[in-house]
Amino acid sequence: MFRYSNYFLLCGTALAMTLSVFTATSVAAPITKGAVHKHASHPKAGTTVKKPVLSPVQHNRKAMQSSQPETIMVRQTRNVFGQAARQKQGVSVTHIDAADLARHQVTDVKGLMNLAPNLTVQPQGASSSVNFTLRGVGLNDFTSNNTPSVMTYVDGVALPIGYMAGAAMFDMAGVDVTNGPSGYTHGQTVTAGEINVQTADPTKALHYGASEDIATYNRSITNLYVSGPITSNVQYRIAGFTQQGGGFQKNINTGQTLGNANKGGLRAKVAWQPDDKTNIVFSGNWMQDNSQATGVYNIQDLSRNTPAYSNNRDTSWGFRPEFLKLSGNEGQTKPSYNNTFWGAGVNITRNLGFANLTTISAFQQMYVHNLMDLDGTRYAIYDVDVNTNANMFSQEVKLASRNSQSRLQWTVGMYYDRTQMRSSIFNDYSQSGSRPYVQRTSYNQDQQAFSQYGHLRFALTKRLHLQAALTHESDDRTLYNMRTMRYNTPAYPTPFDNRYGRHGALTNQFSGMGGIEYQAFNNLMFYGSIRKGFKPGGFTANNTVVDSQLNPTKPESLLAYEIGFKSDYMHHKLRINGDAFWYDYHNQQMVGLAVIPRYGVVGQYVNIPKSRIWGVEMEIDANPIAGLVLHQHIGYERGNYKDFNAIDSTAVALAYIKTGVLSAQYKNFNNVDMGIPKLTLEGSASYKVKLGETWGLTPYVDYSYRGSQLNIPGNNLYRLPAYFLLDAGLTFAPKSGKWSVSAYANNLLNRHYDITRDTGLNGIFGVPGTPRMVGGRLKVDF
Repeated sequence: MFRYSNYFLLCGTALAMTLSVFTATSVAAPITKGAVHKHASHPKAGTTVKKPVLSPVQHNRKAMQSSQPETIMVRQTRNVFGQAARQKQGVSVTHIDAADLARHQVTDVKGLMNLAPNLTVQPQGASSSVNFTLRGVGLNDFTSNNTPSVMTYVDGVALPIGYMAGAAMFDMAGVDVTNGPSGYTHGQTVTAGEINVQTADPTKALHYGASEDIATYNRSITNLYVSGPITSNVQYRIAGFTQQGGGFQKNINTGQTLGNANKGGLRAKVAWQPDDKTNIVFSGNWMQDNSQATGVYNIQDLSRNTPAYSNNRDTSWGFRPEFLKLSGNEGQTKPSYNNTFWGAGVNITRNLGFANLTTISAFQQMYVHNLMDLDGTRYAIYDVDVNTNANMFSQEVKLASRNSQSRLQWTVGMYYDRTQMRSSIFNDYSQSGSRPYVQRTSYNQDQQAFSQYGHLRFALTKRLHLQAALTHESDDRTLYNMRTMRYNTPAYPTPFDNRYGRHGALTNQFSGMGGIEYQAFNNLMFYGSIRKGFKPGGFTANNTVVDSQLNPTKPESLLAYEIGFKSDYMHHKLRINGDAFWYDYHNQQMVGLAVIPRYGVVGQYVNIPKSRIWGVEMEIDANPIAGLVLHQHIGYERGNYKDFNAIDSTAVALAYIKTGVLSAQYKNFNNVDMGIPKLTLEGSASYKVKLGETWGLTPYVDYSYRGSQLNIPGNNLYRLPAYFLLDAGLTFAPKSGKWSVSAYANNLLNRHYDITRDTGLNGIFGVPGTPRMVGGRLKVDF
């Protein structure tokens, strides 16, 4: 209980503040008879308030009182923080609005990492795929063919493939990051949480706008949109973006730059209301990414003994012509992406009177081609080409109660998805010494999932609410046509062409939750919940040389205990929310290591029988004076393995250096720290200064801090050092808000930091974070 003492102290402080505010408002100054006070429900400026019709007796009484003095006081309270409804819900959610996304130049989900507590978003190596960890729960899915622990939704559509989730974000309405096991009211059940991305919808009035963002390293980001009515019951919205430049890495041998973006996309939505009870939204999207790939820097190279790079922004690459021809990359001279994404969907909402019926149908297609140099040297030690063709179809049907005043609120629904994937992976090891050949691994994977869910919320009293939910999900996936072959070289004339049998993984699991919400005062709510989540098993589908590598992992499950409070003070000028959580984690899926004699160390998904995570989170928003907005997020978490024996990569490396022979070396990691960042901080301050009656000037400062992180236990070379980032900017805009001009500097202190570290071939590589970026942005909205 000691570890929660600070949390309970904060709860007590929140209660004391509420009591003081309650007392202060109760003992108000005497009010003149007939005075009217209005707080939560007050007329907006310019609103006509209808007077009630009076009976003759009431009319005479009114006339008798007309000579008495009457004072009418109308207090208007504006909530600058928004999300008032969320303050009445017992769940931990971080909301990031469109303005914050634009201010931080968030163009994909990796930009969210420093905007929410205890959230980690990392690229998978140097590829365009991404991995998520939330509150220490996540999977480093280097083959991108497994269900993520954190599910990404775009306009209500789940994207279970890392490449799809990592595609561009533009024309945004906002993002919600939901912590803990989820999937009780929609979509799929997962263990860690959700990232819900909402794009802007069509409008009934004509609006159009554009923005241009230009920064150092020749980076430019262009956005535009137009939205409005076609007829009285049909609206449209078309939005597009392009991003160019921004490459900051340099080849340590030649001085060439790397990392320039070259991508763009379009999205269209059409909303149709055939009657006053139905809304149908048709949507389509397309995105093309021909950017240069991210480079890696060498941390350890046991193949050629290349010295570790002292500057993490240095890189190197070198592809053999034979490898480029074999992998379909003739003419390429740098690591690169060639990705195409497109999709379409229909979202139908129908008012049935007693409930709302919602159906969401979606299809997404991707063609991914990533050429990467994962050794960060000019040698062909670990050069990789990934070619993946995948599509996904999903269908959801949901029924939810409509009467918000009813004591019983309910939601029931069903969700189905089907994915088909075909992938081939080329690895050029020919100059590594230990593997003098090019290897190709190819496979097909089919997956389908069917889930059912039900959620209830019952008002036991006016202030006390109970919640309960139950879900069931069946996940069936099959890996087939798995083949690994090696292309002969003068140093490796031995034929190698292995074909592997069909492998399947079937999961049927129930999960659920129970919760309580207590509205102690109108401005203070306490809540608690117990939630059970699970994630299906999957396959390791890369670099397969022995059949045992294809054994599926077991499903993982998470039992989450959480308590928290949400509060607003000083007429919504101060918001303080906090929570504490305790996770019992079973069969945690993670990337471990396997040692294959005469071959090397390979990644292998493993299950950790038991581990434990706990932590606290705090959100503080303040608007102490007009124009000044302060924001602070705090996340602290700890995790320990409770039953885990694994390959000790340090011991393996030392044994290889000493003997020249690869052999498995194990270590017991019971009670060892899981390596998740212990402390994450994110804060901002902005102050809008009025310049006369027409103009406004808003300076702002943002900062973030992330504690050190160790993804693979046993070797400190994998540790990402802690780092602190500071951003600053200035925005000038007219009162109308129709245009604005901004200047900014991100990573003002030009910190060198890593966003991921990973296993190479007999080595370790890192991927650097973005350096100082100084730029300006012009935005117009009409």
